[in-house]
Amino acid sequence: MLALPAMTMLALYLLLAEPWLGRRAHRRLLAALDAGELDARRRFYRQWIWQGWALLLVTLGVTLGLAHWTPARLGLRWPHLSAEADGMLGGVLGGMMLALLGGVVIGRVASRRKRRPSPGAARPQHIAGGSQVLRMLPSTRSERWHFAALAVTAGVTEEVIWRGFGLGLLFLLLPHAPVAAVIVLAALAFGWAHLYQGWTGMLATGVLGGLFAWLYWSTGSLLLPILLHVLVDLRAVWMRTPKEHAGNAGSIRP
Repeated sequence: MLALPAMTMLALYLLLAEPWLGRRAHRRLLAALDAGELDARRRFYRQWIWQGWALLLVTLGVTLGLAHWTPARLGLRWPHLSAEADGMLGGVLGGMMLALLGGVVIGRVASRRKRRPSPGAARPQHIAGGSQVLRMLPSTRSERWHFAALAVTAGVTEEVIWRGFGLGLLFLLLPHAPVAAVIVLAALAFGWAHLYQGWTGMLATGVLGGLFAWLYWSTGSLLLPILLHVLVDLRAVWMRTPKEHAGNAGSIRP
């Protein structure tokens, strides 16, 4: 009877530890960039890649191993439209377009905020969130390849963990709750997990997380959410990041 305690511990880790660990790692990246460490971003990407796959293995062990969930219950199956999702096909396609458009708009807004000159003394660069998120984005060919691997990792692992396991656990704990309420709860949790991005980033990721959760519920599969998640994250590979502020990390780029 280890399934429920294990799922509870995993959920508590995702809600309580993951957000703070992510913010701590992001602050360390900013400090490394300020110190002029050339390989800072690539080390950061590699760290999050192996951590993502490790957490996925734990999630699969808990759900498929201890709880005896089927892969289909975790969303690992081909998409289909259920009777409850009658007429959803157009909505699913529209949701795909909104996800991609939302990702592009978010990136452009963040870039413009980053380019604005800072009035007075510059803020400490170790503060996580807000415009500082842009400093984690790749600026060299090697960094872009690493970030692409991170984008694929996030698209696969986060969808299985936060949508497959997260929604599955919420439906298990709240069997009579409206689907919309469960999706909102899942979206809030996903946004909170991105604490390091600040309130704007948390709101944006929460909205996208809610869309991915709705796509998962309406199709019964994580295939579309994974694909969209990867595409939204990959936009940063082609995004032109603004130069660092003078006296910051502008001279350390390889």
